[in-house]
Amino acid sequence: MTKMRIGDHDIVTANIYEILLDNFPDMIHSVDPDGNILYANRTASRILGYTNEELLSMNIREVYAPEILPALERGFKELRRDGDKTVQSLLRSKDDGRIPVEIRSFSIYDDQGRFVRTFSILRDIRQLKELQNSLVHAGRLAAIGETASGVAHDINNPLTVIVLSADALLRELPEGSLEDPATRRRLISAATGIRRAASSIERLSTHLRNFSRGMKEKHERVDLFDSLSDAQFILSNKLMKHGGQVTSHVKKGIHFISGCPNQIEQVFINLIANACDAMENRPQRELTLAVSPVDREGVPCWKCDVTDTGGGVPEHLREDIFQSFFTTKEKGKGTGLGLSISRSIAKDHGGDILLAVQTGVGSTFSLVLPMLQES
Repeated sequence: MTKMRIGDHDIVTANIYEILLDNFPDMIHSVDPDGNILYANRTASRILGYTNEELLSMNIREVYAPEILPALERGFKELRRDGDKTVQSLLRSKDDGRIPVEIRSFSIYDDQGRFVRTFSILRDIRQLKELQNSLVHAGRLAAIGETASGVAHDINNPLTVIVLSADALLRELPEGSLEDPATRRRLISAATGIRRAASSIERLSTHLRNFSRGMKEKHERVDLFDSLSDAQFILSNKLMKHGGQVTSHVKKGIHFISGCPNQIEQVFINLIANACDAMENRPQRELTLAVSPVDREGVPCWKCDVTDTGGGVPEHLREDIFQSFFTTKEKGKGTGLGLSISRSIAKDHGGDILLAVQTGVGSTFSLVLPMLQES
């Protein structure tokens, strides 16, 4: 029998670990204190489109999307300080494609406690994002379905104005004289009413059409007032049935972020709809909307509060409610995806959703998003 020397055993063990890491289904990389890539496995090369030699000659900042580099710098500092970090981020492939990833990173220190390198596992979550977008789109269509019962009522009001105004014009035009000031005023009033009512119908149809379209991933300048107003518009029928008081302290032209308007609107739809459901059958039904500035780990943010006077969320459920498919609603009244998707959207925008509860009095769900830094 051939005896294996200690050195041989170490070499074999090292080779086994190298093979395992190289063929691991997720990307793995390690970087030094300056961000230079010291190790990258075969999966990273395959997904990013670089050869291993190319990756080992690069800095980690070169494989992350430029738009998230400020967040990368903050995260790198926190990782060196705290020792581990889990975050979602965005890589840039060799062909300039974008790859969303979930990253679990660890810091490695020497015997004197000095930071030496990182060890990071990166999971490609493109399929998960596609599923999430499909679920968000399904949620949007469900919101439109819920709104459809009230659309006829909303359209009938301006249509009635159009019909009556058109009838008035038909009566006045043959019989009246355009030189008569009173007739002229009546005709102008009727025409103005038609224009205003037609604009209402146009706004309704345009908004429903835009809302039902697929998600736009491109970020742009977003006024939170518009997102909240559009969410209330989509949920107008639900708010009317809810029968409570809605108070908004949000003003136009003040609270701006960089984000996807449709996604931010979807978050507000979920939060407002949940608030209405929480206040169902409650004697006091008050929905309050407010936005205020906050500092989040040194980043200036807007905190968008949706406050209800429902029964609150029991303490033992306050973490579970953000889990996928968890719901406290009756069967058939909720999928358990609204808050999970909403928090995921918030995190994709560099923010989060927080919960504050006054048991038996109500809840406040706060969407926290980085302020738009105007140049």
